Amino acid sequence: MSATTEEDKKRKDPPAVEEEASKKAKSDAEKEVDDAVDKRPALNSEVCFYGVDTTLNVFSGMSNKVLMALTEGGMQHLLAGARANVGVKSGRYFFELKILESLSPAEAAQGRGPQPRQVLRLGFSTASSPLLLTDSEESAYFEADGFFVTGKTRLKKSHPISRENVIGILLNLDASSPLANTMSMFRDGIRVSDPQPLPENLKGKALFPHVTFRHISLQLNMGPSPLKALPFQCRMLQSAAKADVEVSPDPSLAGKFEVLVPVGIPDEGTFDWLDGFLQKNPHYVELSDRKIQDWAARSGMPKPKVAGACNDKPSFTYNVPSMDDGSLQRVMKSITPMVPRNYVVMEVKSNLVKEERMETLKRFNTPNFKKVALVVMGEPDIQFKQKSYTALLVEKQARLDTEWKAKKAAAKRQKELQEMRRKADEQRKKKLEEAKKKEEGETKDEETEMKEEEVKKEEVKQEKDEDDGLGDEPPKAQLTDAEKKKVFRGAVNDLAPTTLSKFLHQFTLPEKAEGFDEVKFLWDAAPKCKEYLRKWVLEAKRMTLIEHLQPAPEFTSKFMAWQKQQLEWQQKQNFWKAKPKTDEAKALEVNASLDIFSVEDVNDIHEGEPLFAHFEAADWALLQLRYELYLLQDAFKKDVNDPDRSAIPEPHLSFYYQRYFKKQLSPGIFSLKNNTELLQMIKDVVILSGEPPVLTSQLGAESLESPDIFVKFTEEARRERKRRAEAGDETSTLRYTPPAANAPPPPARPMQQWQPAPRQTPRPNSQWQGGGG
Repeated sequence: MSATTEEDKKRKDPPAVEEEASKKAKSDAEKEVDDAVDKRPALNSEVCFYGVDTTLNVFSGMSNKVLMALTEGGMQHLLAGARANVGVKSGRYFFELKILESLSPAEAAQGRGPQPRQVLRLGFSTASSPLLLTDSEESAYFEADGFFVTGKTRLKKSHPISRENVIGILLNLDASSPLANTMSMFRDGIRVSDPQPLPENLKGKALFPHVTFRHISLQLNMGPSPLKALPFQCRMLQSAAKADVEVSPDPSLAGKFEVLVPVGIPDEGTFDWLDGFLQKNPHYVELSDRKIQDWAARSGMPKPKVAGACNDKPSFTYNVPSMDDGSLQRVMKSITPMVPRNYVVMEVKSNLVKEERMETLKRFNTPNFKKVALVVMGEPDIQFKQKSYTALLVEKQARLDTEWKAKKAAAKRQKELQEMRRKADEQRKKKLEEAKKKEEGETKDEETEMKEEEVKKEEVKQEKDEDDGLGDEPPKAQLTDAEKKKVFRGAVNDLAPTTLSKFLHQFTLPEKAEGFDEVKFLWDAAPKCKEYLRKWVLEAKRMTLIEHLQPAPEFTSKFMAWQKQQLEWQQKQNFWKAKPKTDEAKALEVNASLDIFSVEDVNDIHEGEPLFAHFEAADWALLQLRYELYLLQDAFKKDVNDPDRSAIPEPHLSFYYQRYFKKQLSPGIFSLKNNTELLQMIKDVVILSGEPPVLTSQLGAESLESPDIFVKFTEEARRERKRRAEAGDETSTLRYTPPAANAPPPPARPMQQWQPAPRQTPRPNSQWQGGGG
């Protein structure tokens, strides 16, 4: 044979190989026979994809024959899913699919981060299955690369498919067929997979055509005529007998769609209630950041793990610009009103704030939406409690099981250790006895030795049979009365602390005047919910830091004026100390009889002597602390401007002191343990009072106009300590350690006069040697 003939044969071989493979596949599927004539009434509904049965990023065209997905604003990273409205209950039917358009993953990525790959999955699912074909037990499907997936089982069962192919998916539920309850895939009319058995949980259920895709556009053909005929006569789904199928009702005929806005207390069962509601009402779509993250996870994107995240606004750190910058949420808000379906807008903070509720309602301000507020607060209903108790019981049982297994393993290790020690002791004793026999020449009769061996075996048996006291099974968990009071679970907070503190004062109950068609109270009646929210807000205000609070300009100006005044007083003290004293005896007499609070000028009580003449470092520190804490409580009240938060709680004192004065409140500089002890030293100005204790002023508001009063209180306290010290009270001595910031700076080096750098005369014919530039 010539070379040319050999090459021609090679060129002709691939089709021949393909034909041979086709014949082999056809011979393997010979059990599939042609359909018999069916005179039963045919399906009179169009097989299509309702909007409620597609993910939010799916758009259909050409009378539901073309499916496309959004590829902007982060949507390009999410899978798209669509389930048809007609499901097969019996008989044998198929549908076809072809890839019309393929988008390059590199183009779809639009920036840094992971590049989403193309995906195509096609098969059947139940009416209650998730809209994405993933690892659900309610679906069975083929993947484009040839894998067949049922639940968590994924096996290579088919040849891969490409853009040019027409793909047919055959579902055989004909009980009289030897291939009943199987699914097969065909490529351009040729079988590319053996009939794959359906899992047991799908048998006897209506199964609906279902596709999931990404970065491609699809052409769907439900019949009646195929694009590529199968090797045997088989009807397409559009030609099915009416008795063999189940048709989902058209949601547009049911009237208005509902937009539900749940309003609940943060961390009091908000998302637990939602999970229970969606379980009972799967036709509602949750709109929340939590659901977007779940969608992304089902699309193959790892869920970000960031400390401090909350349920309402979880962290979006996917390293994908269009997802991390909020573009995905903005696209979702734009498209949801255009895709009519039942929604649950789950935004814990936004649903509690009137202005944000009204913004949500504006998006759905069309006649086909009914807007309903659901107030879920107060005493939960019995169903919620039972579900919560069940979950708590499961968690407690899991903890008990883990503890029991750990104790059981420890007891086993202890017993094994004791057995090793016993054997070692026996060996040691045996060697000693043998050595003793040899030395004394004694011998025991066989009967005595046998008795001793039996005694040892009995002792070992008793040790092995000894019970560890843990039993054969873990203890059964039971909820205590205290645990039953914890109806609301959750390891992650619903709101971030900064969000809660910023919007807490804006939390209100919804009203119809905001634009709702109806306001429902699911747990408690309206008056009880209103009172419940009021008490909760009051308690939350007491416990929550206002992290966004910033000092007002009034505070800044007053504090700067105070610092200037204090510096002037210290300079006057230094001037007085350096001044020669003329009549010290008279000065002592005046000081002894002085009524501190009747002094009109603290700068001069007698011949230029200031009232603060004898202040030491500790006195100046206490003087400043008095003014700072008085100014702090006054500024806090004005800046917050909330009658429910007019004073600083004792646990929050250090935070607000740091926020206003940019330094720490340190009891340690006076050798004290806590702020309570520190405030005892200046109780003439501020104290902790009330229950719970809050920072309270002892002075009137006019004290800020004349800061002399703080000098008078400080001098009075100094004189009192001096009297106590002279009386022998050792506890009156202040143990003060100046903070590092107030310690005297190291001596500065003598300043050198600036001199110009010496100029260098360039060498003749010198060349550039690099550097500079």
